[in-house]
Amino acid sequence: MPITIIEKNGRFGCRAGAIIFNEDKSKVLLENQENKRYVFPGGRIDINEDSLTALTREIKEELNIKLTLNLKYILEMILNQKGKKYHEIGFYYLSSLNEEKIKEDTKSLDGSGKFEWIEIEKLENYNIIAKPLVTKIKNHEIKNNNLEHIVYKEK
Repeated sequence: MPITIIEKNGRFGCRAGAIIFNEDKSKVLLENQENKRYVFPGGRIDINEDSLTALTREIKEELNIKLTLNLKYILEMILNQKGKKYHEIGFYYLSSLNEEKIKEDTKSLDGSGKFEWIEIEKLENYNIIAKPLVTKIKNHEIKNNNLEHIVYKEK
């Protein structure tokens, strides 16, 4: 059962995601969900599941691959969605993959959306939920293995 709390005025959830670069680090893999929003591959963390196990499970379910994953960001986001607050804590791991392993417009095996390789220089043109990570990627701030905690509150 995913860690999700739903209340009258909002919702809380825990997520694990992967920032997957292609080999030359010019693109990242994103999932285009049906409502035209983009997310990093991954998903909800289940109760009694750690974030790495959750992400490994989600990547297997969605793409049927195994990746080497290194935790880079803990991202707390408080967003306004349709008049309600959405609070999410996300654990984001770095990885890389040969672009040929995931072809353009590959449908998720769990049916949740399709995957696209997006050029880093064009990321701002997409409705990506984890906006602070877009800034980090575009500014080439992912250069070390130091864990970083980010708090983002949408106005």
